[in-house]
Amino acid sequence: MISQGKDKFLVLAIETATPHGGVAIVGEELRGEISLNTQETHSRRLLREVDFLLSRLNLSLKDLSGLAVSIGPGSFTGLRIGLATAKGLHLATGLPLVGVCTLEALAFNASLTPKLICPVLDARRKQVYTALYRAPQPETLEEIWPPSLLSPARLVSRISLPTLFLGDGLKAFGPFWKERLGELFSQAPRHLNHLRPAHVGFLARKRLLQGKVDDPYRLLPLYLRPSEAELKKGS
Repeated sequence: MISQGKDKFLVLAIETATPHGGVAIVGEELRGEISLNTQETHSRRLLREVDFLLSRLNLSLKDLSGLAVSIGPGSFTGLRIGLATAKGLHLATGLPLVGVCTLEALAFNASLTPKLICPVLDARRKQVYTALYRAPQPETLEEIWPPSLLSPARLVSRISLPTLFLGDGLKAFGPFWKERLGELFSQAPRHLNHLRPAHVGFLARKRLLQGKVDDPYRLLPLYLRPSEAELKKGS
């Protein structure tokens, strides 16, 4: 999907926390976006997607004003690939870098709803990565409670107001939440359940324009739990 914009403060966004990963270039409006759900790993296709998008828009890295990357929670391998790529581009270009929480970017899909917004990503082991937001104004999010790793039942105990759920965690636990929460539960349309690279870019661009920049050397993935390798090492 490609559209043209007139502004020149352009941000390249990278999203590799989920299988529906990809890249986008955003200004005041979306300039271009690639999002694929494929078996090919992010490491094999990510830089190709960046090159393709830049070439189709007749841009180069010199035309960009900033970089954005989703930092998790999500796939451990995907997050490492995305951050390594974003940091490499920062070192090559000197462009400022901003990390964006995966759950915040997913919640941005529903930032027009008057309800609370609860993004849910399947974390396996009968758990979900989740947080809670509200949108006091269109396309503006306010965090109510931070990214957490919860069981479906524990999440239910935290919901007391009408809430819109979205994300791939609905596949496994949507019926359970609907039964337990009743009228407090509503489900976003399916097309809103996938994280968009463009929304990583829009959230980061807003922060960049406010002068908020991350230190690339201190920017780390938001895992929320130890990796499989760490768990095996500790057992």
